[in-house]
Amino acid sequence: MSKLGKLNGYASLVKMQTGKSKLRQFLEIVRLSCGKLRLGIDEYYELGVFDDTSFPYQEKVRCVGWRGSALIDRLLNADHWRASANDKVLNYAILAHYGFPIPETIASFSPSGRTIAGERLLRTKEELFSYLCSALTLPVFVKPIHGTYGRGTFCLQSPLNDGESYLDARGHVVSRDELLSVCFNEKFGGMLFQERLVQHPDVAVIVGSTVSCVRVIVAVGDDRLPEVILAFWKIGREKNITDNFCMGESGNLLAWVDVGTGVVGRVITGLWPTGKECRNHPDTHAQLSGVRLPDWPSALSLCLHAAELFPGLRLQHWDIAFSNDGPVLMELNTEADLGVPQYLGGKAFVMEGIEALMKSRSRD
Repeated sequence: MSKLGKLNGYASLVKMQTGKSKLRQFLEIVRLSCGKLRLGIDEYYELGVFDDTSFPYQEKVRCVGWRGSALIDRLLNADHWRASANDKVLNYAILAHYGFPIPETIASFSPSGRTIAGERLLRTKEELFSYLCSALTLPVFVKPIHGTYGRGTFCLQSPLNDGESYLDARGHVVSRDELLSVCFNEKFGGMLFQERLVQHPDVAVIVGSTVSCVRVIVAVGDDRLPEVILAFWKIGREKNITDNFCMGESGNLLAWVDVGTGVVGRVITGLWPTGKECRNHPDTHAQLSGVRLPDWPSALSLCLHAAELFPGLRLQHWDIAFSNDGPVLMELNTEADLGVPQYLGGKAFVMEGIEALMKSRSRD
């Protein structure tokens, strides 16, 4: 289907569902696309911004898509601070120094010789090859030092009898040559070998073994005091080794989490119009909506205290997992898409506090 045909189909479906004429839709799209946050045509539909119930017009102008997300990120996060989040060795080293719980890294492959906190260092191809052949302990989670959206990750479960490959958590075969090739991808800047986190039993019984993190978005105000803006749960499926949502294309789920209580609210499989709401996990069949996440106050406290270490990042995106030993800070991110949680929660992202912070930064 052509792009024009797809958008016409969207407009017809919105008219049928809401009674809003195509002309009115068009006028709204023009105003929003020309506004400060430059909402895209596809985003007007796929993020549900057309819905006057969730987004009356005074709220539509506060809605963001990828352009608005990028604008807010550039405004609130200083470029010279980004490496402290996006470089996992640096981020983990800072967190480890201050005693925060992070994933247990057992080896780092870093040709430049960087480590987090005394784990085994592998600098050369020979050292990496020897480690994979004789010292690698399984199961293990492998991820790039610089990486996003789960690219270049492996969750290896056990060695195969051929001595040259591994079985991953999905039942796929990963050859040693494939693993070596990814490790030497220059864009990744090296690899981390980490113990696979064992989820809190209350979480595992609901979502299965795929580690499913809650994303906690924290804003750091002019008073340098962090505040939790919103939270949502990235719920993995058994066929995936990461919890990345990828606009619903991964098959994983996304769930709204009430910040005050840690109770799970709306759960979606994707964006409008193909995404559905669901109450139960498709694999475990356990109920999702209404569940209270364990150790929720501790999880929020961790994010807020860790956020103070990164004052140059005024909008922080923390991924936190729940283990038997308590919450664990898995990653800090910048440059995140803010439109998807906005759609999930049915609330424009540029709320009063964010708007005030943006105005403050614009004056600086």
